[in-house]
Amino acid sequence: MATAETTQQTPTAARTGQQFLEGLRGDAREIWLNGEKITHPLDHPQLSEAARTMARVYDLQHEHADEMLAPSPDDGRLVNVTHLIPRSREDLERRRRAVELTAAATAGMMGRTPDYLNVTFACFAGRSDVWARRGNEQGAANLVAYQKEMRDRDLSTTHSIMNPQVDRSKPEADQAAGEVALHKVGETENFITVRGARMLATLAPYADELTIYPGSDIRPQDGNYALAFALPMGTPGLKFICRDSYSKQRSRFDYPLSSRFDESACSWWATRLATRRSSPTPAGAATSCTRRSPAPTSSCPSRSASAT
Repeated sequence: MATAETTQQTPTAARTGQQFLEGLRGDAREIWLNGEKITHPLDHPQLSEAARTMARVYDLQHEHADEMLAPSPDDGRLVNVTHLIPRSREDLERRRRAVELTAAATAGMMGRTPDYLNVTFACFAGRSDVWARRGNEQGAANLVAYQKEMRDRDLSTTHSIMNPQVDRSKPEADQAAGEVALHKVGETENFITVRGARMLATLAPYADELTIYPGSDIRPQDGNYALAFALPMGTPGLKFICRDSYSKQRSRFDYPLSSRFDESACSWWATRLATRRSSPTPAGAATSCTRRSPAPTSSCPSRSASAT
């Protein structure tokens, strides 16, 4: 097993806290908090302390390398064990220990640290055959490729899988004439264009990328609402509207929790957002638009997308 000493000698894909903070500085996202537009969370007093707490989470995996890091099955570089697909009871126990260490470091107050979606997407990739149903083999391959990218870049990701509730007496696609819930409004051979809103992108101010996939049942006739894709947080056309923050610039001694652990849940919306797509999707299958593909000929989403 790896130790903190050998980690310095073994190539690692696991990021440090400093590398995480540099990533936050690297893109300008559009976050709205209390009517104020924020492009860099480290520059805002109600967001900066939780960002530094997230950096502490990234440093933690190097301090506990023997418990939290393991060789990648692809190239042997050390990655966080929560990215790995468990194949044995021992794998599950080791993953549980890594999650436990992260929860302890944040007093259990940050439920959407990166390990949350690391485990989720490792589960998806471990049963990609489920995503390949109904002729969606290319979409499943894209999903597996994206999970590897999450692992190899040690991404911090958030997801937004709930549509806004306007009238709970109606299916989501029928609420407000179907215009509020995120849906596809156009497509070409290489792109789909989506419009609408999603809720509860917890950790959004501190994520590298946003992932979208269905979080509730979708009727067969509502194929335009069956979407799965991932985008960098700084993608033009994305707007994140956050709930009030509990975090204030005040004494950590007097306010040990709210001063450090407010991960901030946001809703997001896009007026019209175009992104590269995979191969044509059969009726009834989720539109898979993960940005990476195992094959160079694939037309999966590129590094950026733009509003139209």
